[in-house]
Amino acid sequence: MNTAAAWILALGLALPAAAAQSADSGGRFRVAGFGRVAWQPDLYELAFAAVGDGADTKTARERFEPALAAVQRVVDAHAGALSERSQDAPRLHSRGSEQAPAWRYSSRFVVRVRGAAELARLQQELAEAGIAEFELRPLSQRLPEYTEQAQRLALQDAQRRARATAQELGWRLRGARAVKFLDERPWWLPQAPTARQYGARAYDYAAEAPAQSGEVTAQAEVEFEYSP
Repeated sequence: MNTAAAWILALGLALPAAAAQSADSGGRFRVAGFGRVAWQPDLYELAFAAVGDGADTKTARERFEPALAAVQRVVDAHAGALSERSQDAPRLHSRGSEQAPAWRYSSRFVVRVRGAAELARLQQELAEAGIAEFELRPLSQRLPEYTEQAQRLALQDAQRRARATAQELGWRLRGARAVKFLDERPWWLPQAPTARQYGARAYDYAAEAPAQSGEVTAQAEVEFEYSP
């Protein structure tokens, strides 16, 4: 976002806030600031399921039970590398038709694994135990810290914009009076691309460099007070 766009934003937002005050007493205006922090994953969420198929429920269960036991042994063997683990209760559902009946028992696991090397070993052993499909989501144990860093950068960016606006218009900046962080979301979810979520307030910032899965972004709206 260039300086001219920041001035336009500041002027457009300043008018309602300043309308109730005289020109001699100054007023308030708002600016948007943005922050972005890149991070490397050190935690991985892995989801998979133990299954057993059969033409009838008895056959499906007989195939499911040893498959489940094999998966549980692998997960237990890697317990020291897991920050979290969960397992759904066994579920039976039909997969066929009246002409060709088919049944499946399944139990879904979700684990969070510390470190890429341990993740690779776990997937290998699960594949050897019969798991054919995995869902993987990279995370970081430091995401709350990265979110705070992105918010601090957003505040610093807003302050720079406010100073540039005040200097260009001949105002004396008296300080911030209100802060609002926009589009906040749980810290454990990486930010999605920001062009649509920020809309017009992001201008070219989001369009030129949308957030990636290994980035945390923050947007702050800060209200500043000024005097002539």
